[in-house]
Amino acid sequence: MVQYIAVNQKVCTGCRECEVVCSLYRFGECNPERSAIRVLRKESKGLVWCLPLVCQQCEQPPCIDICPVDALSKDGDLGILNIDRESCTGCGECTMACPAGCIFMDTKEEVALACDLCGGEPQCIALCHSKCLTAGGKNSEPGERRVERLVEIMDQEFQTVGAADRGGLSKYI
Repeated sequence: MVQYIAVNQKVCTGCRECEVVCSLYRFGECNPERSAIRVLRKESKGLVWCLPLVCQQCEQPPCIDICPVDALSKDGDLGILNIDRESCTGCGECTMACPAGCIFMDTKEEVALACDLCGGEPQCIALCHSKCLTAGGKNSEPGERRVERLVEIMDQEFQTVGAADRGGLSKYI
């Protein structure tokens, strides 16, 4: 069973098909702004750098702890992050709590949006032609370490071009 979506940014082409299939599967529309996966894309000196950001299903998610209305929880059986869209007030605290920025706001409904692994069969993995997205299982590094790795990749890459902070990364998405 898929426990999280593993990301290998070294082979990502930045096609963003993952964003399109996610929004199509979830909402029936091809709208990357309604996707639970987002691809950071940067061009510098003729080179393109891409990094898919998707919830890493942390064991102790900071997003759950910070939610003022308890709209976020973990599925007891599968350990997958759930967002109660009815309870969510759209305050955005969870998006700020994720160190790698792997939770997004659904701008249409103004509620939080995170990967729920498509009920165990992530559509983005199935359609990823570069195979930068793969199924991760229980016997891998902890979710918090996976998030730290994404942050390290962003810090290294964006220091290279002089980006001030991760908070400004939205312009690259």
